[in-house]
Amino acid sequence: MVQPGFDTWIIGFLVVSLFGIYLSIKLIQSRSGNRLNLPMIFVLLGFSIILVQYVAFWTGYKQKYPWLYGYDSTWYLLFGPLLYQYVVQFYHAEYRIRWMHYLPAGVLAVLTTIYFVKTGGRFFDPAVTGETLHYFFRSLRSPWVGGISLGIYIFTIQNFIAFHRTDGNQQYTKLRDQWARWLLRWFSVFTLAYLSYFTLVRFEFFNTAWDYAISFTMTIGIYGLSYFVIKEPSIFNGMLWKQLFLPAESKNGSGLTAETETEFYQLLLTHMQTKQPYLDNQLRLVTLADQIGLSAHTVSHLINLRSGMNFNQFVNNYRLSHAETLLKDNSNTPIKQVYFNSGFNNKATFYKVFRSKHKCTPSEYQNRKGKG
Repeated sequence: MVQPGFDTWIIGFLVVSLFGIYLSIKLIQSRSGNRLNLPMIFVLLGFSIILVQYVAFWTGYKQKYPWLYGYDSTWYLLFGPLLYQYVVQFYHAEYRIRWMHYLPAGVLAVLTTIYFVKTGGRFFDPAVTGETLHYFFRSLRSPWVGGISLGIYIFTIQNFIAFHRTDGNQQYTKLRDQWARWLLRWFSVFTLAYLSYFTLVRFEFFNTAWDYAISFTMTIGIYGLSYFVIKEPSIFNGMLWKQLFLPAESKNGSGLTAETETEFYQLLLTHMQTKQPYLDNQLRLVTLADQIGLSAHTVSHLINLRSGMNFNQFVNNYRLSHAETLLKDNSNTPIKQVYFNSGFNNKATFYKVFRSKHKCTPSEYQNRKGKG
């Protein structure tokens, strides 16, 4: 039996996996989280759990605690449907993929639980391997089944993105398609690394260093994917990776004269006051730019230069004014209804912006205005 032990790489993987589990749980519990991100939070959680299982394998603890290594194959069958669900929801917020996409993972989870109970986690105990049911269990657990599933969903998501691609000049749809393709690239890195393990492990040159390198690449793929999902609002608001996602423009600021900047900024203010786009809690910089017929770079430049704020601050300023009006007009309106109807996406942001200006909570402000 391999004696349990740790080296620097294993400790690093363990730290990363525990951080992933912690972050996933915090994001699930967070009231400020976007519910549409849940599929990808579960991808991060599942892979972090798998990393813990890898650590158990490398250190020899798998032999002592075989039950630690039970549900990894189930997660691999879940990753594809979860990413597909996320991408589909990003294009159509209310759409849900059919339950059949999750059926293979669900069946394997049930079979894993059955044999976990029967064998205490020793899934390939000779006492059960002769059972017909165990044959199906072994078949679904095959790494190639997981690899085929991952490949099928890469192909499916790629086709979905291509089908919904538009030939118009809307910046939002172009950015959305490019961003979705980046998610698919990260997922492809993960998938290729996963498949490479079960290919290379058959050769004599394969050793622990190769195993670490492949696992590191898989980690890069999943954490890169998760990072892009968590940072989606910043990317779409032109505050992160602008050079990668927004088309380049003139190197000299916006390339506009002072008179033109004034004209365009007035166009923006008029649009904000009359159309109230800030009431949409999913408003993004590129969406606003499309609405007034300017480039995202130009709108971002105008907001920064003329208001002295970034996009989020600029929009939240309008949302806060709208919330103040609601609180003044009706002291009985629930706070949740106030911030949601004002365009705020979550309570935490609303309270932070409100406290910064009024030095009190919305409830205290509402009560004071109600008494006045």
